[in-house]
Amino acid sequence: YLYVDDSFGFAPESSVRPYAPYSKSLPGPLVAILTLWDSLGIPHEEKKQLFGLVLPVIGFEVDPNLMKVQMSLDSRTLLLDHLQSFACKGARRSLRDFQRLAGYLNWALNVYPMLRPGLSALYAKTAGKTLQGALLWVNRDIVRELQWFASHVASLEGVFFLSSESWD
Repeated sequence: YLYVDDSFGFAPESSVRPYAPYSKSLPGPLVAILTLWDSLGIPHEEKKQLFGLVLPVIGFEVDPNLMKVQMSLDSRTLLLDHLQSFACKGARRSLRDFQRLAGYLNWALNVYPMLRPGLSALYAKTAGKTLQGALLWVNRDIVRELQWFASHVASLEGVFFLSSESWD
């Protein structure tokens, strides 16, 4: 078996050529690899063959030309809604809910790495606990940190892979 998870590459717009099995045009290097796979009998799916100026990768928008990754507007809105509904002082949530939120926020840290301190109270609250159904209080520190996290997510664009500096 051959398994290729993700493969990325650059190609100029002028390299686009027709790919008959999908009845559409694709970048030349992609057509070449698909044609090779066809000749070897390696299956592939049309919906997985993406190309464009911005590509979706694990729920983020990746712009290889700007060297930037950001959350889509829909993803960001869902995250902010989730944070707002969770951050209610005095509410009780299950340990499982706390852990799911921590996982969700860890995913967001791929785009907002500088917001890591916003998880401190959440981790402190769940440390050493193992009963998934146990109810935990949402305290003032958690509310404050989640609101801080949300305010930054709402105003930040994403992360650039490289930053340029001008040399005089």
